[in-house]
Amino acid sequence: MPDFPIIDTHLHIWDFERLNYSAFAGHPLFGKSYHVEDYQRDCGDLEIEAMVFLECYADFTAAGGQYIEEIKFVEDSARRDPRIMGIVPMAPLERGSRVEPVLAEMAENHPSVKGIRRIVEFDADPRSLMLGPDFIEGVNLLEKFGYHFEINVNYTQMDIVREFVKQIPRVPMILDHCGKPGIKAGAISQYRQDLKELSQYPNLWIKLSDLPVEADHQNWTESDLRPYIDATVEAFGFERMIYAGDYPVCLQATTLPQWVDVLDTALAGSSTAELHSFYRNNANRFYRLGLPAMKGKAG
Repeated sequence: MPDFPIIDTHLHIWDFERLNYSAFAGHPLFGKSYHVEDYQRDCGDLEIEAMVFLECYADFTAAGGQYIEEIKFVEDSARRDPRIMGIVPMAPLERGSRVEPVLAEMAENHPSVKGIRRIVEFDADPRSLMLGPDFIEGVNLLEKFGYHFEINVNYTQMDIVREFVKQIPRVPMILDHCGKPGIKAGAISQYRQDLKELSQYPNLWIKLSDLPVEADHQNWTESDLRPYIDATVEAFGFERMIYAGDYPVCLQATTLPQWVDVLDTALAGSSTAELHSFYRNNANRFYRLGLPAMKGKAG
């Protein structure tokens, strides 16, 4: 376990009394509210300096969504735990330039918003959505507001991502959960090739997170995950790789302390500066949290 406080760049909390989450209804693990106090409890001995909230797929339609309501819920949670220093909500980027009023409202009234995520993975037609001219226009519009974009896909959709990133030259992007690689399918060769190509785009970063969830939930071993961790480090290095926990989604397969233990073992040969970058300084820089860099360390 790191001997310094870390930044968790992927926290989910939700409240069924305040917002609607049809995707979670009836789920044995997710069909209840999760609050920041639940996260505090489940961190165990992990020392968390700051967290970034990621949108939780609250119900939306083509006409509108709960974008601002979710931000306000997280802002209320941050009053109870000020370590929530960044918010990445959803926004209907597929509207193209017509999304600008939504982004302007976020920028004007909600300074903790750092970027936008629009989940592509579960869309009825991910290719048409992500490569559509309106969506690309909407993502490129984020530059005007100083926002980044978070990519959420699975390994069967990485061909779409390879085409998408070519059309987003200036907006910082980050690939959530390593692109959800096909660990159960043993798709390590594809993963290496995907990352080799994607790492050539300097504005694209990667979150090393959630690998146990992409493996056999109950029977994964560290040896199942290690090739994917090694491939991530090899492709992106410690300059554009960021730690994330993905609570409570991670609970399907692991705990937050166990996930950090796996990473500690895999990264055991890394320098102190590299570990500081991965667990803290890169997140501070990418999400513009404004924390001082660890003394004497790059970041």
